[in-house]
Amino acid sequence: MNKIFFGLLILGGIAFSNEINSYVASKYGADFEAQDHQTKQKLLNEYNSIKTMAKTIETGVLKNDGDYFVAKNLLIIDIWKKKFIATYKPTNEELQELYREQNPILLPKYELRNILVNYEKNADMILSKLDLVKDNKAKKDSFIKFVRSVSNDTASKNSDGLLPLTDENRLNSQIKEALKGKKEGDVFKVNMQELGTQIIYIEKIVPSRQATFEESQDALVNLAKQNALNKEINKFFK
Repeated sequence: MNKIFFGLLILGGIAFSNEINSYVASKYGADFEAQDHQTKQKLLNEYNSIKTMAKTIETGVLKNDGDYFVAKNLLIIDIWKKKFIATYKPTNEELQELYREQNPILLPKYELRNILVNYEKNADMILSKLDLVKDNKAKKDSFIKFVRSVSNDTASKNSDGLLPLTDENRLNSQIKEALKGKKEGDVFKVNMQELGTQIIYIEKIVPSRQATFEESQDALVNLAKQNALNKEINKFFK
């Protein structure tokens, strides 16, 4: 009996340890075990108070409360989903099969320069001057001069208006639409509502292409995890 009781004490201690670690991580984004003794004791007292409060409410005010039971059930499922996704490890065979099925592609990437001005008429004036420059290098040099002299975009001004190479799906929707049919060296404007008007110079286009298995692996792992989770969920509805 003593051995059994001792074993129960250990299991109970492990369970509570998991609780307090989870509580501190969830509320404070911190590691309970990394805290000093005084802080640990303060956190333990805090969690015990919250646990007592929750139990009192659960067995009192919320006893037989429909909203409570619905929220509890949804939360249980949500926690289970997160733990399943975190722990499921797809096999290489699963990933290879998904790669063949999905045939993933890499979207185009764009490296752009931009000038931001307050008024569209100012943008039109700059565009008209750039249109007179036929040599591509000279046009780019002229664009950079306008960046330095008139652009209100302080973030990109220090890099001569150059923005980081960006996936198509991460671009502003108006810029993305305006880029259709354009080529490197083209210049166009986009009205950005309250910000003003942007003049865009296309520095570089990296075309779309089929992704390699290695390039797709992170996305394939996420898809495999989600597929496995859906299969587990479907088992409950058969």
